[in-house]
Amino acid sequence: MNRPSIRLLLLILIPIAFASNACHQSEDAAEGIDNAAEAIDRALAPREVRLVKPEVREAQPTIRLVGEIRAMDIIPISSEVAGKVDRVLVEVGDRVAAGAPLAEIDRATFAIYLAQAKADVQAARANLDLAAKDLERKRDLRSDETIPKATYDQSIANHDLAKARLAAAKASLDLAVRNHERSVIRAPAAGVITERMVVAGQWADVGAALLELAIGDRVKIAARVPEAWVGRFTDLTSFTFTVGPNPTVHTAKIYSLQPAVREASRSFEIVGTAPNDGSMRPGMFCDVLLTTPESERTLWLPASAVATSDLPQVLMVENDKIVYRKVQIGRRDDDAIEIVGGLDKDEQVIENVAGLTRGLSVKIVD
Repeated sequence: MNRPSIRLLLLILIPIAFASNACHQSEDAAEGIDNAAEAIDRALAPREVRLVKPEVREAQPTIRLVGEIRAMDIIPISSEVAGKVDRVLVEVGDRVAAGAPLAEIDRATFAIYLAQAKADVQAARANLDLAAKDLERKRDLRSDETIPKATYDQSIANHDLAKARLAAAKASLDLAVRNHERSVIRAPAAGVITERMVVAGQWADVGAALLELAIGDRVKIAARVPEAWVGRFTDLTSFTFTVGPNPTVHTAKIYSLQPAVREASRSFEIVGTAPNDGSMRPGMFCDVLLTTPESERTLWLPASAVATSDLPQVLMVENDKIVYRKVQIGRRDDDAIEIVGGLDKDEQVIENVAGLTRGLSVKIVD
């Protein structure tokens, strides 16, 4: 039902309702009918809007993107010995120094192996000392042919065997010391724990990943750029970004530009690297601002003309009704916003979008 029909129907129904109680009608009731009709007219009247064209400025075009913080390198941390996990000493997000203990694997058992290996070395050394003394005696006796040569040869063999057994015991001790040290898993480099896949009490096999460590004091900043910007960043060496509500502006040096555009999103990835001041953790989002090296003519709209609560949009008028147009925004300057995509310089948009919705009837005024 169109607007004139609605107004006509209401104007018919209101007098009928008042007529049903005619005995109580008065001059005030008649005035109320007039007021109601006037209110209906106002409610159904098109909203008056003003249009504005983008302001053209000479500047370096910029685009604001949602970026992701990534680790420079991630190392899976595994155990070099098998055993039950005694303790896990870190949690996700913890920063650790190189060599810091991360977890302990069956420390008591490996301590027993170490003590046993030390005792074996002591026993082997005692046997070697005894064999050396026996060999010395047999050498003296053999010199005056008091004992047969076979007895002397047996003493030599016993001494050599004792030396070999001591060497084997020392090798076993070295292995026991090494395994005892390996029962404490340590960070191979300074970094941040990004994932934990182990709990105390579970069995750890050799080589099974227990933790993930993002190493280094730098992070990668990655963002996807619309294909319309292909070729604009050929000479770009850096870009800026902010993390969360923190207003601090960080600078990232260009690390890589994806050579191909992804078909699904029609975009390509740009990656930069930046020092991590402690506020950045892999997986966090950030606001990336890319500025082209060369100046171009840019478009600007009043901030009131851009809806930024969700995806940036402007409101336009088609057939006396409001339609939405998605745009890409760049910098902000006082009460103006840079439009870097989605709008031509000769197109007009509604000057103030407050309280307006798609499909609403409007009237353009000067």
